[in-house]
Amino acid sequence: MCKQFIFLYLLFYCHLLSAEITSGYGEYFFGPETSEMKACENAQNKAKAMAISSVLGESFFSEQQMYCKDSNIKKLSDQCEYNNLTWSFIEGDIKNISNFSAKIEKKTGSSVCIVTLNADVIIPKTKPDPNFQVKAQRQKYSYKAGDDFTIEFEATLPAYFAIFNWLPNENNKINRILISPSVDKYDSDSLRKNSEGKYHFKQIFTAYWSNAYKDDVQLYDEWILLVVTKTPYKWLNTYDFEEFKQKLREIPIDQRRLEKLGYQLYK
Repeated sequence: MCKQFIFLYLLFYCHLLSAEITSGYGEYFFGPETSEMKACENAQNKAKAMAISSVLGESFFSEQQMYCKDSNIKKLSDQCEYNNLTWSFIEGDIKNISNFSAKIEKKTGSSVCIVTLNADVIIPKTKPDPNFQVKAQRQKYSYKAGDDFTIEFEATLPAYFAIFNWLPNENNKINRILISPSVDKYDSDSLRKNSEGKYHFKQIFTAYWSNAYKDDVQLYDEWILLVVTKTPYKWLNTYDFEEFKQKLREIPIDQRRLEKLGYQLYK
């Protein structure tokens, strides 16, 4: 009986080591076109993202924030910011939320929802490999349906990769659009070394207007997702959002890098 108790205690203690409770704060300014419920949902996502970032040390690139604010259409900006925050949860799980508080205040002539909470953030067993880095880029933020756009990236190590198109406004659908050659055996042509000794890849794609998009909507936000791994992985052609998150989490963090590039698509 005593041995069973010690075993259960150690099991419980080790479980506690895999999570950390931290606080999160988020605020979201909104106007009459946005409901209080939606504004507080966005503020809650910001608070959760802050909690995850404080534990995992994840950085949220200012480029993505600028992209979301680049649109002169308020509705798109709100959708984009919401999608960006939603995607930030990919690197961290929250097991439990406590001490949740949401309130509406007036600031600088606008309404703002302020959310505070405590989050039990699950800590990954591994950490990213600092020697395995990836940098991706595209030429601009907006594309017309039918335009060509170029995806370019480089890595510090030989690697395999898969490129996906995330469509948040088509039921969070994620389509695979390219996978590196010879996934069963490393192909040196998949990532070519440049003059700096880094492995480089460049590909031109064509932007298309989804059949699920409404003709009376001026533009939508979409994302290119680049998954680069040290070893080859098999990928399906299509995932929903939760399936894709689960697939990524099956790959140890020190074995992969994930880049996301947002853009606006108009017809």
